[in-house]
Amino acid sequence: MFGADSSKILVLVPFPAPSHWLWLNHFVQELLERGHQITAIANFPAKSPHANYTEILIDPPYDIPHYFPISDIFNSKYSSDWSNLVLYWKAGLATTQYALENTNVQQFIEQDDTDFDLVISEQFFQEAFLMFAHKYRAPIVTIGTLGYADYMDRAMGLLTPWSFVPHPILLYVDEMSFSQRCYNFLISTTDALIRKYYYLPRQDKLAKKYFASIEGSESFPSVDELEKSISVMLINSHVSTSSPRPSISGLVNVAGAHIKPENPLPHDIQRFLDSASEGAIFFSLGSYVKSSDMPKDKLKAFFEVFRNLKQKVLWKFEDETMVNVPRNVMVRKWLPQSDILAHRNIVLFITHGGMFGSQEGIYRGVPMLFIPFYGDQHRNALKAERAGYALTLNFADVNIITLGSRINELLTNPAYTRLARKASELFRDNLVPPMDEAMHWIEYVIRHKGAKHLKSSSVDLSWWQYLMWDVIAFYVGALTLTICIACKTLKAFCVKSAKHKPKESKRNVSLTKPKNTKKPKSN
Repeated sequence: MFGADSSKILVLVPFPAPSHWLWLNHFVQELLERGHQITAIANFPAKSPHANYTEILIDPPYDIPHYFPISDIFNSKYSSDWSNLVLYWKAGLATTQYALENTNVQQFIEQDDTDFDLVISEQFFQEAFLMFAHKYRAPIVTIGTLGYADYMDRAMGLLTPWSFVPHPILLYVDEMSFSQRCYNFLISTTDALIRKYYYLPRQDKLAKKYFASIEGSESFPSVDELEKSISVMLINSHVSTSSPRPSISGLVNVAGAHIKPENPLPHDIQRFLDSASEGAIFFSLGSYVKSSDMPKDKLKAFFEVFRNLKQKVLWKFEDETMVNVPRNVMVRKWLPQSDILAHRNIVLFITHGGMFGSQEGIYRGVPMLFIPFYGDQHRNALKAERAGYALTLNFADVNIITLGSRINELLTNPAYTRLARKASELFRDNLVPPMDEAMHWIEYVIRHKGAKHLKSSSVDLSWWQYLMWDVIAFYVGALTLTICIACKTLKAFCVKSAKHKPKESKRNVSLTKPKNTKKPKSN
């Protein structure tokens, strides 16, 4: 097994979502354990110091709830496909600009006393940050937090077949009807065009503005060129949870890399779950959407349903001073999610459907009730429901009856538990542990100075060249031209033959015409 010497790695995590950092920090910690020196641009400080870890903090972090209010999420503002696309573009541009203009980041950009062997960047709408790879002339590895997208495929030299690969925001699977394929084509084309002619040029402008101090902007590569120079993309995806799709060298699945053997739980939580003789339900809406901000009518519905359950409920609720909490409910502002899901008495996971929590629920083999709000959450819910180990309830439809009936169905029908355990078996069945796979490719790129042999030349082909439309057009044109020439030649030959054919005169015809002689009549 080849290793890699202690290397200097720059890790870029400018997006201010806590869940993203929690996931990506697992890769940082693993690299530190392997002896690498890490410098990270991030929004959240390290929990404990490390001799090989240097952080460039974006402080204070971009205030997501201020610019994208939680009330909009609870009001289902981002439930449509188009609103989700706009959300990604707006959030990407706004958070990128905020991070690049941060004083700490600007001071770091202006430093000239360091270099790096590798740049690792989150693959999530902060493309201007790839300019750090140009500054340090370092190869790039990206980590795709939310799974595949066809712009990632194109950056690696693969053209996504829209006939059976739906756009990631769509609630489709690989078997699409004609109308679904039409809509997939429309959404995918719109996304590709806006990304090329609106979104990336603005990321390009941000990169040239905030990196202007390192050299003349006229010598900068474009963000599109930097994307095409990425050596390896580590994608948060797994063959058991995603529909089959084409792949290419440099695209590597690492879903579940953050999941480790469970740690001991805090004593109060351990006692609470151990005493759940009828089982326990774990309820969390993730790190961004807060249960404490929930509209009062929805909150009341959850309380009334939970109050009448035989099971205990462990609820990530950000206000621990809340009164009138049912006796069978424990609320805590923070909970070790993966470790809780591993407890033998957990019988149901109520989740917003974020990628990381969904994978932890699958890994632990727990049936789930999805209450999705935005982004990839609806897609994750659809996949789980189709696999048979989950149900979905839209937040707008939450009331005592709908919530109670969904929970009752999941708790009383053993098929959900059986299929959840089967999903866990599939998710755990990997050739090598996902984190080991990720570390191999990161260190592989370092050892081979970017591993340029992984990159397909198709990355420089236009879509019509990739699909051989230019070749098809050539042969169709050549065949058409050949047929036209042949037809004209044949026509000219026929005309020429007709002109040289001898004409027979009427006189000759009459001379050669036999006489009409009459036979004499017999007597």
